[in-house]
Amino acid sequence: MDGAQWLASCHRKPSEAYAAWEQSPYLARLPAGRDWDALRVQQPLGLTVLWELGEEADAVPVLEEHAKPRPVFYILTRPDVAGAPAWPETEDVRMLTAGEGLSMPSPDADGITGVRHHSFLWRTPPDGSGTLVAPDLLRTALKSALDPGRQAERIRAARAVFWASKRHSH
Repeated sequence: MDGAQWLASCHRKPSEAYAAWEQSPYLARLPAGRDWDALRVQQPLGLTVLWELGEEADAVPVLEEHAKPRPVFYILTRPDVAGAPAWPETEDVRMLTAGEGLSMPSPDADGITGVRHHSFLWRTPPDGSGTLVAPDLLRTALKSALDPGRQAERIRAARAVFWASKRHSH
């Protein structure tokens, strides 16, 4: 199964997802809460959450929306189980779950289609395996990303990498 097949299977009628991907605006509205939930975060915070996930982030489907006033990420996670701690709900953080939906392009779509017809693109498309980040792992990464002390550590680490690359490139 490839990424498009997996994502289409998340629609109650997969053929409708494929049909939506074939006509403007090339987006299918898919329901959250059954196969996936999505953590919606502002792009800077989303980058930080992915940093906190480390190697785990390489396989996490991430949809980027170029929204105003700034882009947002939708990080796909397995649906959360009842009784789990609540997700922080702020201006920068929101969990999409049962009863909500998200418009998504096909994982096979190119970025040019997204620029011309809608504001979405896959930063990391689903690979078809159905592998999603565990909610507890994502919750921990989000908590760390929101911690001011960890933010300072990340900035120092990024600067060190940047300056090391400058020294080696000359």
